Amino acid sequence: MAQDMRTYLADLEAAGELVRVTREVDPDLNMGGLAFQAASRLNKAVLFENISGHPGWKAASYICGSRSKLAVSLGTTSGKFLQELRSRLQKGLTPIRMVDDGPVKEIIMKGSDVDMTRIPFHKMADADAGRYSGSGMHLVKDPETGVRNISLHRNQLQGPNQLGILIAPTRHLHMVYQKYEAMNKPMPVAVVYGHHAAYYLAANYTASYDVDELEVAGSILGEPVEMVKCETIDLEVPAHAEIVVEAEIPPHKRIVEGPFTEHTGYSRAGAGLNPYLEVKCITMRRNAVYYALQGGRPIAESQVLDGAPMEMVLFERLKDVGGFVNLKDVVVPPYVGGAHLVIIQLAPRVEGEVNDVLMAALSSQYIHPRIVIAVDEDVDPHDPQQVFWSLSTRCNPATHTFVVPETKGLTLDASARLVSPPGVFPQIRLGSKMGINACKPPVRLAEEREEHRISVPQGMGEYRIEDFVT
Repeated sequence: MAQDMRTYLADLEAAGELVRVTREVDPDLNMGGLAFQAASRLNKAVLFENISGHPGWKAASYICGSRSKLAVSLGTTSGKFLQELRSRLQKGLTPIRMVDDGPVKEIIMKGSDVDMTRIPFHKMADADAGRYSGSGMHLVKDPETGVRNISLHRNQLQGPNQLGILIAPTRHLHMVYQKYEAMNKPMPVAVVYGHHAAYYLAANYTASYDVDELEVAGSILGEPVEMVKCETIDLEVPAHAEIVVEAEIPPHKRIVEGPFTEHTGYSRAGAGLNPYLEVKCITMRRNAVYYALQGGRPIAESQVLDGAPMEMVLFERLKDVGGFVNLKDVVVPPYVGGAHLVIIQLAPRVEGEVNDVLMAALSSQYIHPRIVIAVDEDVDPHDPQQVFWSLSTRCNPATHTFVVPETKGLTLDASARLVSPPGVFPQIRLGSKMGINACKPPVRLAEEREEHRISVPQGMGEYRIEDFVT
């Protein structure tokens, strides 16, 4: 049986990572807040089974909201997740498999039957302009090469057959859209709402422009992705998706979109005149389960999905800087809001090596990181307390930090200066990047390194307080 969102939900429930909510919830009033509480207080994904105004629908949230949940999708543990993901991707791409039909074709709505308001999009935060979806994987084809690209974007519900979208400038989807605009043609796009976590990992994996992320998804799944042809546009889509929306993005046309509370926790950045989707067809499974991916802070699901592939890609990039780096780990903390901060764990061998690694991390395939902190092998990069301790005791700001000004900023980074006209697509921001060395002196300087050895409380590991408390 093909792996899909339903098999993934079953696996999450079996692993104790999912709770069910049977009481009625409201997409406008409380669904976002309840999903957030399930994740932040219970550390669980949630399946809403009774949604006001949407009889028969179910919606899942935070199913990709932590490393432990993503580990379930690969049949492994949190500690072995990156190793397993690297192992699967190192086997190479897995070609797709075309099929004649699939579950996503069980219900087909065209023409006057198209009504996006039937799908339980929800208002995620109080500052949002209305109902949004954050789970739409947007599939397009380069009109010249035919290479597919799939990426995650927000969609504002603007009417029965219209969706807003924010397209990041200079990224792959924008590159494809520019080609269609140059031809003055609408860009066909298929939006997938709900599938196995492997698809979302692939959609957030930044590969070369000529790499088909659906072949990446197949490698992560360990099986070919089965694809079916769309009904109204010249694209193929995953046959086992929950919902597929077939649409076109008109050239040179813009409409007000936003505000929307993104992974940064802010809502204003990115809002303004943006492109939009004209919906032509909806196909879905019977009793479709909608993926109500939740945005906002401190942990947005998109932040976790951005971080996991980024950690793996950066690890592969950094381990060979200068020929070899004694690299231990790369962490994109899910609590920092948008993968803007990366923590690198290594044991530096010689002077200058840390700065080389910091520069490589700040100039990778990803535009998100703008602050990178290097810590030594005796500091757990997953523990904020230890990272801050290392910053406090090992970093001399005058000699252990550097700033690179005038770098390309992320559209959603409100701290970066907007250089394009306000509210006009595409929005271009100019920012800066910072490297911080919070490591001990290098291994070559053994005596100086010993000065930074962490002292251990006397008797730790030999005695237990439980044995002394009566």
